[in-house]
Amino acid sequence: GVQIVLLFLIMASAFQRLRLYQAEYGLSEQRLYPTAFLGWLAAVFVWFALTVLRGRRERFAFGAMVAGFLLLAVLQVLNPDALIARTNLARAHAGRTFDARYAASLSADAVPELVAGLPLLNPQDRCTVATRLLKHWSPPENPDWRSWSQARSGAWETVRENAPALRAAACSEPKP
Repeated sequence: GVQIVLLFLIMASAFQRLRLYQAEYGLSEQRLYPTAFLGWLAAVFVWFALTVLRGRRERFAFGAMVAGFLLLAVLQVLNPDALIARTNLARAHAGRTFDARYAASLSADAVPELVAGLPLLNPQDRCTVATRLLKHWSPPENPDWRSWSQARSGAWETVRENAPALRAAACSEPKP
């Protein structure tokens, strides 16, 4: 029990460090997933204390597995890349730093959020995001059904519908 308490202190320290990075630099996949994993570890160790330390170890594995599946379900509902884009765009709107290159490198799930948030960005970030969205998410001329996904389809449609505004905001030459 004492070791679990000490483990929770270490996990609290790691969680606090992740929060500080998120507050200073914004949300990223490298910050979101470890935070979610820390939450899962906390649930698993509480379950460990409630089962194994009370002599009911046969229940532990099933509960840990259920907690893992719940974490995956929550992440699926949250849509991590869209959440990252939404969070970082809100930071930009509040006058905080915004990493346009990173935001534009997110998956198709982030594209609708980024397009909706373009007016919130400063001209340089707007230029970077618009240029990269046009380059990576313009609808292909001959789409291959094998690479189709709902997120890609939504991203292509969003870019197609907003192409004039994206072209107006895009840089004349793409930034590296």
